[in-house]
This record gives sequence, C-alpha cells and structure tokens, in this order.
Amino acid sequence: MGDPSPVGPLQRRLALEHEAVWLTSLSAGRFPARDDAARAALRRHERARDVLVARVAAAGATPVGPQAAYGVPPRSVDQARQRLADVAERMCRAIVPLVALGSADDRREAVRSLRASALEATSWGAGPSAFPGLDRS
Repeated sequence: MGDPSPVGPLQRRLALEHEAVWLTSLSAGRFPARDDAARAALRRHERARDVLVARVAAAGATPVGPQAAYGVPPRSVDQARQRLADVAERMCRAIVPLVALGSADDRREAVRSLRASALEATSWGAGPSAFPGLDRS
C-alpha cells in the first residue's frame, strides 16, 4: 500500500492561504493600528501560498485559486482581529493532516507552519490551545 497523497490536504491549506492573504491585506490597509502585525502576517501567508502552489503543481494537480472575496470586509479592528484569529485557527486544522504526510522535510515544514499559525491565532486574540488544530470534542 502506497503513501496517501498529500494533494487534498495541500489544496485545503492553499485555499485558506488565499483567504488569509485577502484578509490580512485588507486589514493592513484599513486599520493602521494593526498595520505592522497584518503586514508581517501578509508576507508569511504570501510565501506560504507560493510554496503551496508549487507543491501542488509539482504533484501534478492544478492548484486552487483565490476567490474574488471572502465575505464582507471587516468594518472594525475588533471584527478584523476575530476573522484573522478564525482563519489562523482553521489553518491549524488544515495543517494537522500534513504533519503525517510527505517526506521528512515536508513534515517538518508542516510542524513549523502549525506552530506559526497557532501563534498567529493567539496574537489575533484566539485562546491558546495545548494541541492546535485538533478537534477538542
């Protein structure tokens, strides 16, 4: 029996990276008080998106593209923080399956990304979790 393909989980994570790029770029431009944090997050999400596009393409699949929009843009700093925390928490859930797939380097990258996403979620106001990305029910 061969190794399970990481393409599906990579695509799910890529879709969230597209959403994170959209949301962080809006937040950086609209809310100067959070500009530095949003710009740093934007750079991280753009790099991750580009790496994921290349990995999905290298696996022989067509990478998912971004949506035109991801809902109504946030109208306040608090709303932006909540949505940024939400996307970071969903990113954790999307990364967890990747920790067990691919090469050792791929798994190490997934663990680094999981840590970064968990830290980002808490920086935007999400509560800390002992096991980010795992279902707590």
